Amino acid sequence: MNDFLGILFCGGRGRRLGEITKYISKAFVPVFDRPVFRYPLAQLEASQRVAEILVLSNDENDQKLRQTGHRTLVQDDRRVRDMFTGLAFIREVTGDERPAVLMPCDNISEICVDDVISVFLDEAADIAINVRKIDDRDKLREMGVFDPKTGQMEYRPKNPKTDWGVLAPYVVATGLDLSAEMPEVLRLHRSVWREYDGVWFDVGDVGQLAAANAWGNGVES
Repeated sequence: MNDFLGILFCGGRGRRLGEITKYISKAFVPVFDRPVFRYPLAQLEASQRVAEILVLSNDENDQKLRQTGHRTLVQDDRRVRDMFTGLAFIREVTGDERPAVLMPCDNISEICVDDVISVFLDEAADIAINVRKIDDRDKLREMGVFDPKTGQMEYRPKNPKTDWGVLAPYVVATGLDLSAEMPEVLRLHRSVWREYDGVWFDVGDVGQLAAANAWGNGVES
């Protein structure tokens, strides 16, 4: 069994949620019956290959997130710009060089973590990602957009060249240079992609938050 470190990123400020995050941190915004971070955390906890979970937090959330029973680490906002620079920060502070599974706190999906890890291992890749067709052009402008023909990704492009959005979880090998911006990291290393066509919400904006709550209500009813 492979020893992967699962990382849940809960240090963001949630500025795209506007007034909501004046009163509650993004990780704790409720989606139907639980804080949003509980959905991706459950995906990591269900993995048979993730040996340990670390929650990257901020000063505001750290004490609450310790109650999950998982190790936490307060991020340095000057150094953490995205999940790849967050992983570089974690590795420097903790010395933990295990391959890692990266999950944002505000994504809800039914992606199986171990399926992505299997692709990563079978292809002997540096990085494994998920991609999905996204119809909403405004949404594509807020996320990573992947071009299957070139294998390259743009992050928050003004004019998306494709309608393939990049989704977490990302699986990342040890020993990679993670100091660049996210698209450049993918260009520097051997990345493989896996198509996913299922439930996915990015609860970083109000429209997706409403859609996720409607979905959760339908699932539970």
